[in-house]
Amino acid sequence: MRTGKLVTLAHRNHGKPAAIVIEHLATLGFSTAEELENTVCAEKSFTAQGDATPHTNGHSRDHRLPTAESSRNLFRKMLRVLIDRKYIVAVRDAHFQSVFDARRDLERQWESLGLLPSSKLGKKSQADVDEKVDIELEQRLDPTIAAATVLKELDSSHSQTDTVKTLLCVDYFNVVASVRNERIASIAEKVFGKPYGSITKAACSQIELGSSPFKVRDPDPNTMMQRLDVSLIDVSPSDLPNGTHPNDAEDGLLSNGGHVNGYHRSRSNGTKHDPVVDHHLAILADGPFFFLREDGSGSWLVNKKQLGDYVREKETMRLISERVDGPALRIVRMLVDKGKLDEKTLQEIGLLGAKDLRQTLSQLQLMGYLELQEVPRDPQRQPNRTIFLWFYDAERVRKVFLGKIYKTMSRHYQRMHLERERLASTLSKVERTDVEGNVEDLLPEAELDLLYVWQQKEGWFLTELDRLDDSVAILRDI
Repeated sequence: MRTGKLVTLAHRNHGKPAAIVIEHLATLGFSTAEELENTVCAEKSFTAQGDATPHTNGHSRDHRLPTAESSRNLFRKMLRVLIDRKYIVAVRDAHFQSVFDARRDLERQWESLGLLPSSKLGKKSQADVDEKVDIELEQRLDPTIAAATVLKELDSSHSQTDTVKTLLCVDYFNVVASVRNERIASIAEKVFGKPYGSITKAACSQIELGSSPFKVRDPDPNTMMQRLDVSLIDVSPSDLPNGTHPNDAEDGLLSNGGHVNGYHRSRSNGTKHDPVVDHHLAILADGPFFFLREDGSGSWLVNKKQLGDYVREKETMRLISERVDGPALRIVRMLVDKGKLDEKTLQEIGLLGAKDLRQTLSQLQLMGYLELQEVPRDPQRQPNRTIFLWFYDAERVRKVFLGKIYKTMSRHYQRMHLERERLASTLSKVERTDVEGNVEDLLPEAELDLLYVWQQKEGWFLTELDRLDDSVAILRDI
C-alpha cells in the first residue's frame, strides 16, 4: 500500500524517472547500486526518459549521447536526488536484528575487546556506560548514507568486484511525513482558509519526523525544536484575497515582488521573504497550532514532539467522533482538557443528568476510551469512602484504535481475496498477454459486466485501505 504512495510522491516531486527508480528498488526489496542501475536501465520507459532529457548547449539529436550512457547518467542523477531527499537509505547489518539483540552483540563485542568493565559498577558509572553503548548502537542502526559514497562505489564497481557494496532500500517515512503534512494543512484550511493551509503545509514539509525506529535514546529536548526557513515558504497570488498582495502599492508592482515590466524589487522591510508569510504564521501560532512559535530574533521554530502529539490527538478525536454521539464526545473532550474528574464535576461542567451521564461513562469505558481510578479516603477502602475519578488515557486509546484498524484491514484483504477467487476464471483471461488491451473485444458481455463490478469493488477496497493506512501512519509512525 505504501509503496504506491511513495512512488506517487516521488513522481510528484521529482518526476517519472525518480518514480521508476523507487518502484524497482521497492520491488527488489534491497540491492546494491550496481544491481539497481542494471535493472532500471533495462526498463524501456526509463530509457525513453533518458532519450527525452535536454542536452546542453542546444546540441541536436544527432550529437546526443548513446542511449545506454544517457540512461545511466539519468539514473545516477536521480539516485543522488533520492538519497539526498532520503527516499533511499542504506541497509545495515543491525537492521536484521531486534534492538535488544543488536545491543547484546555490541556489549559482547566490547567485553571481548576489554572496553566494558567486568566488575559491577555504581549507578552513575553504569549510566555513563549505557550512554556510550546507546550512542554506538544508534550509529550502527543509522540508515543514512551520503550520495557521493554510493556513486563512488558505483564508479568503482567495474574494477573492484570483491569490495563490500552498500545495500540500498526505500524509506517509507517520507509517506508518513506526507500524510502528516496533509492532515495539518487540512486542519489549518478548515479553521483559517486556503492560504493558511498552503503555508502550514509548506512549513511542516521542512520539519523532520520526531520519532524513528532507529533511535534508542530519549530525544534531547534541545533537538526537538527545528527552525523554519521562511524564505522557502511562498504565497501564490491565487491564495490571496482577490489575488492581490496586502503590501502592494498601486504602482504596477506584482504580488510576487516583481514589476510588470520585468524589474525586480526588494521586500518593503528588507527581509528575504514575503512579510505576508510572517503574518500568516503569527495567526497560526496564536490559534490552535501551539507547536509553532516565534523567537526573539524574528525566526520561527517548530516543536517536533508537540507537532506529532497534536496530529495524533486530532486523529484520535476524529476516530472517536465517528463512533460516539454528541454527549459522549463532549465528555471525552472535557476529560482531555481537565484531566481526572469525578461524576459530580462532570455533571456540573457537562450539564448532563446523572442517569444519562452514568450510561455514557459506562459505554465509553466498555469501548476502551475511558478508565476509572479508585482513590480511597481511608485504609478500609469502603465504597462510601472512596472517590471514583474518570480519566482519558491517550496512549491506551491509541493502542485500542490501532488494534481495531489492524483487524479492519485484515478483513478487507480477506474479502478482496475471496472476491478475486470468485472471478478467478475471468481475471485469468484478462491477465493474459494476448487479451491485455483488447478486453472489450475478446470477452463476452456477461464477463465484461462481472469485470466492471469487480473493478468498482476493488477500487472501493483500495480506497478504504488507503484511508486506514493513513490513520496507522499517524497513530503509530509519527
